[in-house]
Amino acid sequence: MENPTIREAEIKDAVPMAEILREIGWSEKRNKMSLNEVSKPIEELIEHCSKDAKGHTMIVAIDEKSKVIGFTNVHWVPFIMLGSWEGYVSDVFVSPQAGGQGAGSALIKHVMQEGEKRGCMRLMLTNGKEKPSYKTGFYKKMGWTERPKVANFVYYYKEPWS
Repeated sequence: MENPTIREAEIKDAVPMAEILREIGWSEKRNKMSLNEVSKPIEELIEHCSKDAKGHTMIVAIDEKSKVIGFTNVHWVPFIMLGSWEGYVSDVFVSPQAGGQGAGSALIKHVMQEGEKRGCMRLMLTNGKEKPSYKTGFYKKMGWTERPKVANFVYYYKEPWS
């Protein structure tokens, strides 16, 4: 499949999105939870993003059988230092069965086009150095630049799923 269809995420996509996270094995903790426990928060996030389309974009890639094979989530934020907007790509996941079929590229190209339409100064994402997408240089091949002098820090209010 070379050209998956890209569309906005819908509530019905929460279960297939949760299944993709399980297929990837993203989190031992998540994989021990029921599918409903994993998909319910995703439903709530889809609903939130749908209600605030200026602030968030959640999209899915679907195959010719209308099966969700990947998804991404982007947050559009004002960035004072840039004097413009930045798109923060918080999630990019593709089903392992659909790997190499263009879903990841289609999702990222869609985000890049949306960022340009919105007049963003830049897009940003975090990629684990142990992840296949980093090891294969996926984002570099898409024209992204790794920032050598920037550290990525997080502060947890509660224990994350992953």
